[in-house]
Amino acid sequence: MFAVRRTVCLLACLLPLFLGGAAGAQGTSGWLAYGNDAPRTSFTDTSLSPPSVRPAWYTPISGRVSSQTLVAQDVPAPGQKSVYVATTRGTVYALAENGYVRWRVELGQLERVCQQIDGYGVTGTPAIDLASRALYVADAFGRVHALDLSTGAERPGWPVAVYSDFRRELVWGALTIVHGSLYFGTGSYCDRKMIGKVFRVDIATRGVSQWVAVPKRLGGGGSVWGWGGLAYSASRDSLYAVTGNAFEGGANSGKRFREYAGHGEQIVELGPDLRVRGSNHPRDIHQKEDLDFVGSPVLFRHAVCGQLAAALNKNGFLYVWRLGRLSAGPLVTLRLSKPTLAAPLLTQAAYSPVTGALYVSTPSRLVRVDLDRRCRGRVKWGRQVGSGLFNGSPTIAGDTVWLVENAFEGSALVGVRAGSGVVRFRAKLAGPGYVAPTVVGDRIYVPTYNGGIQGFGLASALQRRPGAADNGLAEYRSSSDGSHRWVSREDGVYATDDGGGTWRPIYARSAVRVAQVSPASGMIAVGDRSTGCGCRQARLWTADGGATWTKTPKAVGSGFAGAAGTLWWWRGGVLYRAAAWPPAPSGLRGMKAASVKGAIVDVQSIPGGVAVLVTRRVAGLGVDRIPILLLGSASALRQKTLPGVGGDVLVRSMQVIWPEITVRGTDVTAFTRNEQGSVTWRSGDGGSSWAVTRR
Repeated sequence: MFAVRRTVCLLACLLPLFLGGAAGAQGTSGWLAYGNDAPRTSFTDTSLSPPSVRPAWYTPISGRVSSQTLVAQDVPAPGQKSVYVATTRGTVYALAENGYVRWRVELGQLERVCQQIDGYGVTGTPAIDLASRALYVADAFGRVHALDLSTGAERPGWPVAVYSDFRRELVWGALTIVHGSLYFGTGSYCDRKMIGKVFRVDIATRGVSQWVAVPKRLGGGGSVWGWGGLAYSASRDSLYAVTGNAFEGGANSGKRFREYAGHGEQIVELGPDLRVRGSNHPRDIHQKEDLDFVGSPVLFRHAVCGQLAAALNKNGFLYVWRLGRLSAGPLVTLRLSKPTLAAPLLTQAAYSPVTGALYVSTPSRLVRVDLDRRCRGRVKWGRQVGSGLFNGSPTIAGDTVWLVENAFEGSALVGVRAGSGVVRFRAKLAGPGYVAPTVVGDRIYVPTYNGGIQGFGLASALQRRPGAADNGLAEYRSSSDGSHRWVSREDGVYATDDGGGTWRPIYARSAVRVAQVSPASGMIAVGDRSTGCGCRQARLWTADGGATWTKTPKAVGSGFAGAAGTLWWWRGGVLYRAAAWPPAPSGLRGMKAASVKGAIVDVQSIPGGVAVLVTRRVAGLGVDRIPILLLGSASALRQKTLPGVGGDVLVRSMQVIWPEITVRGTDVTAFTRNEQGSVTWRSGDGGSSWAVTRR
């Protein structure tokens, strides 16, 4: 199971020639699924010259990322691309090529069921279907969503409820689309008992069927949790999965207990109807040590050995089978690492038809594995990567292998020559990354586990003119009064002095947050080519309507707003305000205004002060059955508790049109009671009294 007994702390803290078609063929349509193709090769024939690649932008996102970034070409309009990333907060984003958020959808977050990660939202890589122009996403509540690629709107008839025991099983791996159906597996939380399954959802009828890896009579288990989910071979019209260990129970108990009972710790071939066509458990995996297979099978064709499937195991070995002869056992068994408690082998392999080699990222090395004419595997070279912890999985773009290196001194995007193993590129990242980079056209996209996504590109790509979209999100617009407003659009920040009648540009690139304090002053946070590393935001303020901007290196948190003639910002549950606004020549200095238990969600202006919305959800724990609001001036903020409600409610947003205050939240498990889950608190008298509505 994905983060199991031995890896909980680590994860919490820290294609011309393919069986499913040509990877290069997807280059014209984007990167539509994990690994860029159904065989999960993680190859594209797009080749970027590493010395010409530049850091481009950084966009903060809400939640950790354990799923690969996807890209759709000609969305939302011909000639444009949309970049999709999903997080463990249950948030799905669509971004422009320059990092501007085009839309954002909240699918809900399940509380921290165990210590694995701080809450569960979207953990498996979604899948794009260009035929239906939809992004299919599995949430943490046993549902699959169909989101419009251009708008994020849910398609009619979706989401589909696939399983109900969502506190026992989770979709860790990627979704696969084959013959108009979605396929994906489920795994456990923290290696707790469950029954691993593979599900099929017919897109047209929304019918659901399943295959069980290890039945309850054998103890259950057999999670299908690897990064790539299931791989697909078009030549055999088969899906391939690798599984985790069976649990002790039923007939599989005592001296008879085997972790490979049923289809535990095996490679399994399934037909589109989920009937088993073949399977194998390598005989050398016999210890009762939670020896799951990781990643997904990688399918490829060898000139002599034929059609093959490769998979990695936690024991540090690479196994390779002939697709048509799984029962004969592995053709290749090759040790690539010696895993330890702190450094298990948990990555996904990649295959290059150019070199005919597999590439594997271990905790300390990037390894190239070749198969000779006798079908024997050997390590051609290994290059040190990272500090022996947990590096990201590789992606191969032409003659370069790209991966995230995680080291004690920091994380970096690394480019390695596929032929020789020579390192050709290294660039700093904002935090650790565990998923494989996405390479489309002249750009590279890398999400980080601490809540961000970075873009890299050729110099020519950075000069392309962006679109002019306006996303309508609250943090991208701000007003100091009825006539004066700022708005961040895809191509820059704009201001109006006449209530929106006319607009003028005040900053040449998009911002990820804007706060207008007065008609002529305010602050913006920018991530598009704002720093040399492209790995963080820069916060800029102006006091002359945008004629000049000054960088603020310290003080301001990721959230900030203008209210009561000054700037306010927050980190967690602590609220600050500027000691002087505009800042003095010595720089911006903050003063603590309030501290609350929980995390601040939003700050809005009210006459003479601010309204502050607080959530009790911190690190995946807590719900907002009795929401908290702070109201008042900087010197007299008073805490108000809103009327209590039942359910697993999380507050999302606040709107103030004084004296009206509206707080909106979502009951994330309301669907289990056949309710929509929307919860709204409204006050028409500045917060003195409240009415609650649910639907």
